[in-house]
Amino acid sequence: MSILFSSKKVGGLEIKNRFVHSGTYECMATETGEVTDQLIKRYANLAKGDVGLIVTGYMSVLASGRAAKHQTGIHSDSFIPGLRRLADAVHEGGSKVFFQLVHAGRQTIPEYTGLKPMGPSCVHVDPTYLVRPREMTVSDIKEVIMSYGESARRAVSANADGINISAAAGYLPNQFLSPYHNHRKDEWGGSDENRFRFL
Repeated sequence: MSILFSSKKVGGLEIKNRFVHSGTYECMATETGEVTDQLIKRYANLAKGDVGLIVTGYMSVLASGRAAKHQTGIHSDSFIPGLRRLADAVHEGGSKVFFQLVHAGRQTIPEYTGLKPMGPSCVHVDPTYLVRPREMTVSDIKEVIMSYGESARRAVSANADGINISAAAGYLPNQFLSPYHNHRKDEWGGSDENRFRFL
């Protein structure tokens, strides 16, 4: 039998096989981020297809950090019942599920958030995003970090088996890590140690 079909432990979590569905954006939540039956069916079908671990599409840790119109939310306790239905559907199919958490930072869309995007520094380096972000204050940074913690708590309350922090694809954690985006001179920028402090 191929090793792909053998179980594997991730920390203390037993995964039934080595097949992992990476986080993808499904565009199936409501406009305000609530889980829909269509989204639950999508993940339930992956579980029935014998995927050992499913990493969900990115979930916004703050309403102000949304990257897309139909992005799933985890920024309020009001989302927990729907998220629990999603996790339970995956478990019924015999799979495990990690919720992927994200703040889009400079890649937020003002028409969805009603706010100007923010990032580690006020740099305009990507023509895809036409709005120059405002530089985050230390208070902003601490609020976002706390929102990741609160979102992780909600994931646990919703029966998720773990979380995945999206620190790639140009989202806020990636913006802090990158000297291309992060020109800060304080404890949140400059050296590798300072830039990694956000994580």
